[in-house]
Amino acid sequence: MNFDQLEAFIYIANTGSFSKAGELLFLSQPSISSKIKVLEKELGAPLFERNYSNVYLTEEGETFLAFAQAAVDSIQKGKRSIQKRNELFDGEVVLSIVFSGAGYFLPSSIQAFRDTYPNIKFSVFSGHSDQVLDMVLNQDVSAGIVRSIYHPQIESFCIEEDEMILVYHSDHPLSKLDKPTLEDLANSPLILYKPETKDWKLIQNAFKKVELAPNIVAEIDSIDGAKEMVKNNIGASFLPYFSVKNDLHNGLLHTIKIDGIPKIERDFELIIKKEQTVDDATKLFIDFITN
Repeated sequence: MNFDQLEAFIYIANTGSFSKAGELLFLSQPSISSKIKVLEKELGAPLFERNYSNVYLTEEGETFLAFAQAAVDSIQKGKRSIQKRNELFDGEVVLSIVFSGAGYFLPSSIQAFRDTYPNIKFSVFSGHSDQVLDMVLNQDVSAGIVRSIYHPQIESFCIEEDEMILVYHSDHPLSKLDKPTLEDLANSPLILYKPETKDWKLIQNAFKKVELAPNIVAEIDSIDGAKEMVKNNIGASFLPYFSVKNDLHNGLLHTIKIDGIPKIERDFELIIKKEQTVDDATKLFIDFITN
C-alpha cells in the first residue's frame, strides 16, 4: 500500500469516475484501475461497485475512505512542514578555509548542504592556516576550516581525516625498488611542499636521525603545483591523501610506505572562536558538516 494508491482511491471516491480521477491525477485509466486492484487485493475486499457508467463505494470502501483520507492528509501535512522548514532557513554562512580545502574539500560539502537548505548562501575566503585562524579570531568570519591547528581561543571539530603520503611518478627512481629505504629516498629527487611546516620538520627529523640530507629539487606552497611537478616526474613529494587519491586510483601516481618516515595525520577541522555567538545559518552548517 502506497501514497499513489490511496490518492487514486480518494479521487475516484470523490469524482465517482475512474476516468475523471485519472485526468485530475494525469494518469491513464488502466493505470488508475491497476492501482485500485492492487489496493483491493491487499485489503482483501472490493472498494467500488460499478453500475453502468457510475462508480460507488462498497461498505468496505466507505469504511476505508476516512482512514485513507487521514493518511494522505498526514503525509501532505508532513511534506508542507518540511518545505516550509527549508524555506524558512535562509541567511548567509561567512567562512574562511585553507587553500587546499577550497579546491578539494569544500565544493562537495556546500553542494550537499544546499540540497537540504537551498536558501542559505555562502561567502568564502581562502588563505593559509594562520590567515584562516586570524579571520576566525577577529570574527571577520563565522567559522573556519583548517588542517590540524591549535589555539587556546578556538574550539575545533574534526570533519574529515587525512594524512600526508609519499607520491611519485611511475618513472621515478623509487618505482624501480621493491622496498625503498630512507637512504633511497634521500638519494632521489624530492619536491618540498610547504617548507617550514610541522609536517616537513617531522620528515626532516627522520632524515637527521640517520644522518642523511634529502635531495630537494624544488620548493612550493601549492598542492596543485607540487602534484603537477610529481606528474611531470620532477621529483617525489609528500602530499595530502585527499588531493591525490583519484590519481592513485587511476594509476597516474604511486605511493609506498618507507620505514623511518612517521605517519603524519593532517585532518580537516572546523574552528570557531570560543564563546562567540553563532548565527542560525552557521549553526546549521556546523551541525551538518560535523555530523
